[in-house]
Amino acid sequence: MLWQLMERLNDNPTAMFLLPLAIIGIGGAIPLALESRRRSSIDGALPEMMELISAELGAGLGLEQAFADVAKSRNDVAGTLLDQALVRAQATSFTAALAKFALESRSALVQRVVNLLDAALEQQAPLQEVTYRMSIEYEKLNSLMRLKEEKVFGQAFTMIVLMGLMLPCITGFIVGIFAPPSTGYPLASTLEALYLFSAAATGITVTISGRMLGRTGQYLWSAPTWMLISTLLFQGVYIMAGNMF
Repeated sequence: MLWQLMERLNDNPTAMFLLPLAIIGIGGAIPLALESRRRSSIDGALPEMMELISAELGAGLGLEQAFADVAKSRNDVAGTLLDQALVRAQATSFTAALAKFALESRSALVQRVVNLLDAALEQQAPLQEVTYRMSIEYEKLNSLMRLKEEKVFGQAFTMIVLMGLMLPCITGFIVGIFAPPSTGYPLASTLEALYLFSAAATGITVTISGRMLGRTGQYLWSAPTWMLISTLLFQGVYIMAGNMF
């Protein structure tokens, strides 16, 4: 079975070229996907954290103590990062701890919140009201971002399915019906061109989808895998259709 598969791959130089790139691409895409999930987790926890801090401030606690209580009450990534930053604040200052937390979170929303808190402290604004309003605003922002991502993801995934899965299957089926391997037509150069076309169309579609979702780097790393799947689908459907008809 394995030798038969390797023989089939020898007839598909595009797949042979893409196979090592796909393996490397998976190794590069996984860390970016994990980082994206980590950042989304922190952004999602931010409104609840701001609401809890506002409640702590309303109970008469100071800002630093409120942050410390919230950090210890959470077991997620945001709580762990905040707790570590506050522990280090004992050797520096609370402002430096917040700046370190924003930096290590690698989240634009967290960095914006820290900047707003610094401005509120400098202007002696009512922190309870400020943090409560931030919790409401960022909850609305997260909801809008989730709705946008769901809508765009649906469009991007549809594009990948159409160009990366359905198009090679349809093309392979048509070629397999009208020019099956059993006829002996000299189709080597034509098939290679179609393999390249399937891979190129899929790669461009995956890149555009990544750009739409704001994850260009992650999708560029995963593009060789989709390109390999596309060209193998074309080859498999072509052989199956040719043997059936």
